[in-house]
Amino acid sequence: FTAISYWSMLPSMNDDHDIRKSYQWLEKAGLKDSTEALILAAQEQALNTRAIEAQIYHTRQDPRCRLCKEASETVQHITAGCKMLAGKAYMERHNQVASIVYRNICAEYGLEAPRSKWGTPPKVVENDRAKILWDFQIQTDKMVMANQPDIVVVDKEQRKAVVVDVAIPSDHNIRKKEHEKLEKYQGLREELEKAWKVKTTVVPVVIGALGAVTPKLEQWLKQIPGTTSDISVQKCAVLGTAKILRRTLKLPG
Repeated sequence: FTAISYWSMLPSMNDDHDIRKSYQWLEKAGLKDSTEALILAAQEQALNTRAIEAQIYHTRQDPRCRLCKEASETVQHITAGCKMLAGKAYMERHNQVASIVYRNICAEYGLEAPRSKWGTPPKVVENDRAKILWDFQIQTDKMVMANQPDIVVVDKEQRKAVVVDVAIPSDHNIRKKEHEKLEKYQGLREELEKAWKVKTTVVPVVIGALGAVTPKLEQWLKQIPGTTSDISVQKCAVLGTAKILRRTLKLPG
């Protein structure tokens, strides 16, 4: 079983996944050997989840998740599908990735970011060049359902705004999630252009829980002010997933 064969099992592999970029974390992220091994084992379904124990090893009868007690406990379920992990573990991983983007935007405009990488950014930071909103509920004249993206950047000099939203779904859902994000914030984009008189762009930042990226990720990141590399957000997502797997499956490290 090889890394490439893992991707070949995913639907629309050639269109949805950039295989080389999806595996660049093995060469460029500088992860510990144990973390690399854990993520590769997760891709190969070689971790002792309850679904594997019940359906492959036959050492237990119940394959259901130890946390939610509902869905089958597969790697995909643990890394991106358990409702018991959504409120804290997934959100922590999500915010760490979003925070990388946020800090790079702040650096571009000379705005202060939280000193600790674990610190929560303020809702609004601003200077004469830009305003940055973090997880801010935006009021608009016309009601839109999606009005609280992860980050909104307003460049005052260029009269431009960028709406950034991050997602870390299962690897096979990355292209679908990109489309969802783009569609989700079109209403907000239109309202911001009317109310704030700025040209507005929606940018999805989507990384699969096990490192998958679409061919467009680098292109999306270039539309965000500042310099955010695809390897930086990918590494952060993979590390977050490794933490979730270790905690849930009670693995060492």
